[in-house]
Order: sequence, then C-alpha cells, then structure tokens
Amino acid sequence: MDREFERHLKGILDSTSSYTGRIGRYILDSGGKRLRPRIVALVGQAAGLSSDVYMPFAYTVELMHTASLLHDDVVDGTEIRRSRPTANQVFGDKPALLAGDFISASAIETMCSLGNMRLALNMVQTIKKMAEGELRELEHTKSFHDSMEVYLDIIYLKTASLFELCSMGPGLLAGLSEESLIPLAAYGRSIGMAFQIVDDIINVCPDKEDNKDAFNDILEGKSTLPLVLLFRHRPEVLKKVGTLSGPDEHKNYLMTEMSPDILRLSREKAQEYLDESLGALKQAGLLTDALAEIPGQIMGQVMNRF
Repeated sequence: MDREFERHLKGILDSTSSYTGRIGRYILDSGGKRLRPRIVALVGQAAGLSSDVYMPFAYTVELMHTASLLHDDVVDGTEIRRSRPTANQVFGDKPALLAGDFISASAIETMCSLGNMRLALNMVQTIKKMAEGELRELEHTKSFHDSMEVYLDIIYLKTASLFELCSMGPGLLAGLSEESLIPLAAYGRSIGMAFQIVDDIINVCPDKEDNKDAFNDILEGKSTLPLVLLFRHRPEVLKKVGTLSGPDEHKNYLMTEMSPDILRLSREKAQEYLDESLGALKQAGLLTDALAEIPGQIMGQVMNRF
C-alpha cells in the first residue's frame, strides 16, 4: 500500500482524545506488510471493482487488525513488537485497550459507509471469531499440548478468519455468485493459515533481521505448530517439559530438542495451504499475477533459515 493509504488510515483515527491519535500513530508507524488490505485491493481489482469501492474495505480490515494487535498485546503481556516496545508498554494497558476499542469502532463506521449489510454482518462475525480464537488460546496457554485440531482451530479463528474476510469481501461488493464466493473465501483462509504457521516458525527460528519478539510463544506457554509436531513425534519431550518450573527452562529445553526436520515439516504444512490458496483462486476464475505472487512472498520468509 502507498503513502496515501497510510495518511488516510491515520486520518480515520482523529479524535478529541490525544491518546487515540498518539497510540494509533505509534502502532501504525511501527510498520507491517499491510498484507490484508493488499489482498482486498488485489481481489477487488480482479473482480472489476473501482478503488473508491474497495478502498474503504481495505481501511476497515487494517483497522480491525490494528485493534486486535493492541488487545492481544495487553492480553499476552507482549513487550516487543516489530523491534519496538508495544503500545501497552509505552502508554499503559488501559489506554491501549481503550484505543483498541476506538479503532474497532472506527472500522465498523468505515464498513457502514459501504452500505452492504451482508459484508457488515460478515465483519461482525469475524470480530467474534478473532475474540473466540484468543479465548481458545488462553484456555490452552501455560499447559503445552500436542493437539493438531486445537492448534488449527485457534489459528483459523484468530488469524485466518480475517484473511478469509479480506478475500471474500470484494466478491460480495462486486455481487459475485455463491459459486465464486466460496473459493474466494477459501483463498483467504488458506493464505491466513499459512501466514500464521510461517510466523510460528519464525518465532522458534529467528533471524537477526526479524522485527519480532523471538521465542515469546514458548515463554507464554503456547503450543504452535513446530511444538505440536515435536510433541507428536517425540511424546517424551511433552512429558519432560511438564516437569520444568518456568518459561526460561521451557525455552532452553525445547530449543535444544527442536530439529531442522520438525521445522521442515512445519514449512511443508504451510506450503500445503499456499498450494490450496492458488487452486481456490483458479476455481474462482480470479487468479492474477499479483495474487499468485503472495504465497511465494509468505514462504520466502522461511526458505533459508534451516
């Protein structure tokens, strides 16, 4: 997305409270790939929409994502995001949470300007899914597990459901048939699943160029895909980690047991989803060169790490 997108995104967050603008600018200025609004724009273009139709939706999904980051960082106690202290560390938990509420309301307001009730309903359902995903993750945090079903359910709800909305939304705005909407939704869902798996790999296999808080998933007691696969292949590791006393011991032990083979299996799972995403777009008849490049961009982040 371009400079005009960033300018308008910040303008939406204008408020009589200085906190809102400061926190909004702080988190927006921290960077990010803007992949979600980019998918909206690319699918919108492929569906024949003009920018004045799809851009409000692009702002909406990025605002939804931004609000979720503010809430998630407070819930998880995250201290670093994109190489900077999180907003809750800088401004405090209460201002960060309230700013997240304001940004969520701004997203709904922007969505309402489109006048598409079905899309607005899908947005609300997605917000519910994202919150449910966080709650599901909290249920399983602090106690490592080897359930693939639980892991996949969580990452669909908290991450992939928003990508699903990003890809299906332009189709709704364009009035596409149900036969086209189903594979469009599948495209975003598969992209989102792969995106989160890649992020989970990066967390346990960091690079000095990353702008992420390495190993925080283990420190928070979350069973991401590399850990689920490790526990399923070597049950004794799951049994052993349960006897350790704290986050640092968990991290030190689990990272000595993590192998390149487990990381490769995790990467292969992400690739399966990316392959599914391209097949879905072909089925919808909306595969463009720009959309076809996104899977490679996601996978490129973990191709040379192990």
